Amino acid sequence: MISIDLDAIYIDAIWLAMAFLSGLLMKRLGLPALLGFLATGFILGMSGLTDGNLKQILGPLSDLGIILLLFTIGLKIKIKQLIQPEIWITASSHIIITTLTIGGVLFGVSFLGVRYLADMTLESAMTIGFALSFSSTVFIVKSLEERGEISSRHGRFAIGILVVQDIFAVVFLTVSKSVLPTIWVLALPIYLYVVKMLLDRLLNKSGHGELLTVFGFFAPLIAGALAFDLVDLKYDLGALIIGMLLVNHPRNEELSDRMLSYKDFFLIGFFINIGLSGVPTWSNIIIALCLLVFVVFKGLLFIRIFSFFELRARTNFLTSLHLSNYSEFGLIVGAVAVSNGMIDNDWLTTLAIFMSLSFLLSSPIISRSYELFEKYKDTLTKWNRTSKDIDKQAQISGEAKYVIIGLGSIGLPAYYHLKASFPDDVIGVDYNADKVKTLKAEGCNVVWGDSTDRDFWDESNWDKVDVVVLAMSDYASNFNSMKQINKMKERQFKIAAICHYDDEKEIFEKLNVDYIYDYKTSVGEDFAQHAMEKSRKIIL
Repeated sequence: MISIDLDAIYIDAIWLAMAFLSGLLMKRLGLPALLGFLATGFILGMSGLTDGNLKQILGPLSDLGIILLLFTIGLKIKIKQLIQPEIWITASSHIIITTLTIGGVLFGVSFLGVRYLADMTLESAMTIGFALSFSSTVFIVKSLEERGEISSRHGRFAIGILVVQDIFAVVFLTVSKSVLPTIWVLALPIYLYVVKMLLDRLLNKSGHGELLTVFGFFAPLIAGALAFDLVDLKYDLGALIIGMLLVNHPRNEELSDRMLSYKDFFLIGFFINIGLSGVPTWSNIIIALCLLVFVVFKGLLFIRIFSFFELRARTNFLTSLHLSNYSEFGLIVGAVAVSNGMIDNDWLTTLAIFMSLSFLLSSPIISRSYELFEKYKDTLTKWNRTSKDIDKQAQISGEAKYVIIGLGSIGLPAYYHLKASFPDDVIGVDYNADKVKTLKAEGCNVVWGDSTDRDFWDESNWDKVDVVVLAMSDYASNFNSMKQINKMKERQFKIAAICHYDDEKEIFEKLNVDYIYDYKTSVGEDFAQHAMEKSRKIIL
């Protein structure tokens, strides 16, 4: 370790510069920026530059980031999604099998005379196995967000699994600390009922400015995390449940968007803090590399268990791929085990390295997930034990001339506008099943479908379609959909897509998009045009 005598302010500057440059480098390599933040933590730890002012606030910053992350997840989850058997049975059985398998292997290897594992007891081995049975909430949600897949079928399955895992975490922490929740936990249902009504009213009165931001911190921190901590329950679970209470509020999307940048910033502290957890030795690195074989095991086990339920092979594969990594919760389990004398403190550093390596391994694979499924589709379909395909792709029958994909704040008004002029010639597509169900009940011609799935384009009839509008609010979904369109043997219809930035526009031009709506520029032009038309009518 290098010892450098620098003032705290200069160390802080080095931290921020390294975090930015490392994140930028990872982005240039096509990897998530969070890997750069992890690397920053390890480099700072090895260099000895750990005495800055930022070191004192990294812990609280990372805790705040996790609380906001789980709160924004809760804003997208309905309780009925968690009680589906493919969620809770898969999560529960996967944790049990993974714990027994990894724990059993480590305990068995300890008899072979490996120095690092020689003193391991069965209890220690099973504790480590349990720590490695969890998937990373932070990594998975960030990956889903970057790819525009939070509301997709596989995105919702993955998040459901994470929530069930979090419930197991609550049980573990309660048992391991020998601290039962207080008697006031019995009043929690009443509290949640009352606080939901209160938060609904407060959110309605919060406006659209800084008060909405303050509400975005108040709800998860005070109403959620603090309240749960007071009754000795996991504080971040409280933030998640408070978010779920607001899932049906008409302003939940606005609130989620408002908190997005704060959440991303605070999570930088989380990843740097992991890297600072300890200076790795060669033994730590070698053991972590050997453990990487369980990343493959974990993914295959998810595929196998999911195959017993009514899932398409593609949904099964994409969900399992996102869950094939290891969680920051492993460090929490490790810390508790160290404090109880169950494992050596050196294991914390090994777990941190292993988790980081699992992120590094998963990132490029997830980025190529669509291509990988298409390449191994036949094999993956054979592994799937069901053929009922409950999330079977929508098929455009050929009756519509205009197809609107993405029924959000942009796509839905576009759908209604076209429907007013061409009531029998427009169809809407969205991969949010709840939204599709609601719109169908209102008499709209809409279907559930995932436009990033090649089957959607290959199995539909596009003969009479004139225009397809890619109106999804996130660039990643529109981009991935356009890549699938370009794989079609031929197409007669025109493509219109939305972009928000010049670099996105350039990419769409290269992908042969026929009409690109530059949102930030075109909104102003459209507004001026409508204002002039209205003014002429008033004058006349």
